[in-house]
Amino acid sequence: MSNIQVLTVRIPLELKERLEQQAKFQRTSLNQLSNYLLTTQLTQLETLSFLEKKLARKHIHDLKKKVKSILKKIPDREVPKWDLIQE
Repeated sequence: MSNIQVLTVRIPLELKERLEQQAKFQRTSLNQLSNYLLTTQLTQLETLSFLEKKLARKHIHDLKKKVKSILKKIPDREVPKWDLIQE
């Protein structure tokens, strides 16, 4: 037995057309593109939720202190000329 289920989703026609256009451009199926987009977006949401949950238990003062201690470990280096902002 397969672990795949069919899901019917109502979306605006314009969005469907855009998805179809991108699927064609990417040379993939609408199904594969939709699965990819849903997976990547859901992963981002889950990551944000995880970080928000962890940060909710922290105090900003402690976080700033940790960031400063990490930044102190980075050696000072001269910025290459090609990476300087030109005015």
